[in-house]
Amino acid sequence: MAEPTPPPPPAPLPKANLPASLPAAAGKSAAQAVAASTAKTVASTVGAVVAWKGVALATAAVLGLGGGGYYFNRDLKARSQLTEAEQRVATLESQLKEATSGSEALRAQLDTAQGEVEKGKKLALELEQTKAELAKLKDLSDAEKKVLEQKLVEQQLAMEKFKAETVQADTKLEENLKKELTDKDVQISRLKNQLKVTVASEILFLSGSAELSPEGVDVLRKVAKAANKVQDEVRVDGHTDSDPIAPVLAQYYPTNWELSTARAAVAVRALEATGMVPASRLAAVGFGDSRPVAPNDSAEGKAKNRRVEIVFTPAKSR
Repeated sequence: MAEPTPPPPPAPLPKANLPASLPAAAGKSAAQAVAASTAKTVASTVGAVVAWKGVALATAAVLGLGGGGYYFNRDLKARSQLTEAEQRVATLESQLKEATSGSEALRAQLDTAQGEVEKGKKLALELEQTKAELAKLKDLSDAEKKVLEQKLVEQQLAMEKFKAETVQADTKLEENLKKELTDKDVQISRLKNQLKVTVASEILFLSGSAELSPEGVDVLRKVAKAANKVQDEVRVDGHTDSDPIAPVLAQYYPTNWELSTARAAVAVRALEATGMVPASRLAAVGFGDSRPVAPNDSAEGKAKNRRVEIVFTPAKSR
């Protein structure tokens, strides 16, 4: 900054030019006037000097010159530095808050990541355990597979043997039945694995009743003798023609259902009574006139429909 320009120095005092020809009184008055003028000028000059010093001191204070200006300038500089420090502190506090917030977020992310890592480790362990169990199951499965294959082979051999024995037994049963039952009204037929003996009702029962005839008892005894040599299940099916039950028998057998069922039950009891066929292998079923084998429009057809069928079925094949 440029130094302040000092005020101009006071003008030199003017010299009194007193005329020599003036009288003494006039000269005294003039001298007094000149002294007054000079005093006024000096006073004006002193005032200017004092004013200059005041300006100089003020300027020095502003510029940091002199004692008062030095302390003012130091205080102003300290205040400026304090303000800057406060601003820096505020900035650092803001940065610290941001850093703290970021640190907390990172810590949360780290905790989450650690949790995921632990979860992944647990899943990996479970996966390894599952693989180990599967490996054991595979080994066990292979062993069981061999056992099942062996059992299957044995079952197939047993089935083939059973079929052969069954065919042989059925053949022998059929031969025995044909040998025992020579009556023309007794028919022996085969359907798949079943052997069926069809006997006319007139041979087994008295007319219009469910009471066995002597001939019927003999036929059933022969059937039981043949059944005793095999383990087949024996089912007796009763059948009738379509003629309604006579009024005299209606009190005992209201319909053909009751008559056919009663005849089948009587035949089963007769087979069991021989002691050659246990009750566990016997069954009785009545079909009435629901399954005719011939038209019911003739005496011959009706005779064919009035029948008892004894069905042999291998127990293990059912």
